Amino acid sequence: MPKQKQFTKMPKKKSKHVQAAPETADEYLAAGVDFEEAGEKWRGGDAAKSTRFFIRAIDCYDEALKKFPNSFDLAYNKARVQYELTQHPKLLQQLPGSLLGLLQTALTSSKYALSLNGENADALFNTAQILTSLAEKLAESSTDGSTLHLVEEALRLFQLCLEVQERQAQESAAQAQLAESMMSDNGTESSVQSVLSVGDSEEGGVSLSGESAMDVDDGKEPAQDERWASIVEPVDNDVLLDTVLAQLETLAQLCGLMLNVSEQAIGWVEGYAKDLINIKLDTYVLGTSRSLEANMTKANFICAFTNLQFQANLTDVKRYADSIQAAYSPLDLTTSAEGLCSYAEALIAFNSTLRLQLLNYPQTNSRETIAARWTALTTALKHLTAATKIPDADNLVKIHIARGDVEVSRFQLGQTDIVFETARDNKDVLLRNAGKFYVGAKSLAGNYGFVDEGIEAAVKEALVKDLLGNGEELKIVVKQFPRGGALLVEMVEEGLVTGRQLEGMGISGY
Repeated sequence: MPKQKQFTKMPKKKSKHVQAAPETADEYLAAGVDFEEAGEKWRGGDAAKSTRFFIRAIDCYDEALKKFPNSFDLAYNKARVQYELTQHPKLLQQLPGSLLGLLQTALTSSKYALSLNGENADALFNTAQILTSLAEKLAESSTDGSTLHLVEEALRLFQLCLEVQERQAQESAAQAQLAESMMSDNGTESSVQSVLSVGDSEEGGVSLSGESAMDVDDGKEPAQDERWASIVEPVDNDVLLDTVLAQLETLAQLCGLMLNVSEQAIGWVEGYAKDLINIKLDTYVLGTSRSLEANMTKANFICAFTNLQFQANLTDVKRYADSIQAAYSPLDLTTSAEGLCSYAEALIAFNSTLRLQLLNYPQTNSRETIAARWTALTTALKHLTAATKIPDADNLVKIHIARGDVEVSRFQLGQTDIVFETARDNKDVLLRNAGKFYVGAKSLAGNYGFVDEGIEAAVKEALVKDLLGNGEELKIVVKQFPRGGALLVEMVEEGLVTGRQLEGMGISGY
């Protein structure tokens, strides 16, 4: 989620005057934040009402920027809210336009904020996040590596962000040390306050030291009813760890987008990650109680990187499988649905990569390779099933769809030229299991209002019925949904069904 620039409302005197329309940048800022707070209040209960308040906040910031185009705080808040709306599915459904268009708008706004303050760590972080989200969305319809430049730019901004944060952390530590020394020497707090006030106005913050309009009551109405000050929060290990983990997640995303992998490209990724994994991760996780989160992110990157090495023929099937196990097996994931799903996704990616290698190099197919894929998928299913039993697991719909996909993938292992008896002999059981998972996902999607996931589950349920020999239901269902054709393409690419199998169902052209 984007980093939110926090503001504190200074105490204000009550006035009998009716609240006037905002005129100053601070007043617009106050009005925008009020709209945001109202949006947050209604987000859990009334998505439509919540979205309206957030849109009012954006409109408020936008109107203010026409009058105060050099206000970083206004520009930052506008970009942040625009991006936040794209990260909440229920709010996103209330917005006009496509997710792609909304992300591009947020990126334009965030780049404008950066043009006003190119060394603001939060703005750097958020812009990088938007770039990764945009690349992820574009990659859904493009597999030619054209989104790589977005991820590379995100990595550059994350690195700049970390450098700024590390510098600020050093300055904060030096000030704290000096303050402690002065307190020890003088035994008073006045000298300490003078040290801590230094730098309070950095990045648009307003120093609160000294007299203010609120401290003196001269009988006159204050020039402004409210004053606002940016809170410059100390940069601690939690903040630094956020950025390091974001870098590793983005590196893993980069690994998944690379085509025509070369040793030079692998060397660049390895070089970027080296200090993050060997030094910074262990340093910044101290005192945060986030060891599991950090190690899960590290494991996810290691698996993505090993996948890249395998594609470049720098490792073999056994070492690839061993690397996944070594990355995740030391972690206690019994209460982490996210961790269990991450482990499962790494194993599913292992199966997919070996399947694609088989398409390009049929001679690599062997019983041992198919057995390794079966083992990986079986283990993935175990972890996905465990994830569904954890209370408050996020997005159960997608987990159930993934369970169905794994069972169909295991079924397909019995349909290859080299017969894998376990898959062949249990094909009906595997498909019926998949059908149950898709039905469950479709039901939950209906309850939660997840339209896209519901359509995906319905199409895949029809696929299972046809693979079981129950007519040509898939052909009928695909025509019911505009996305039906695109889903068929995805299913063929993911190995859930072959073009020959589709032809047997009366569907051609895939």
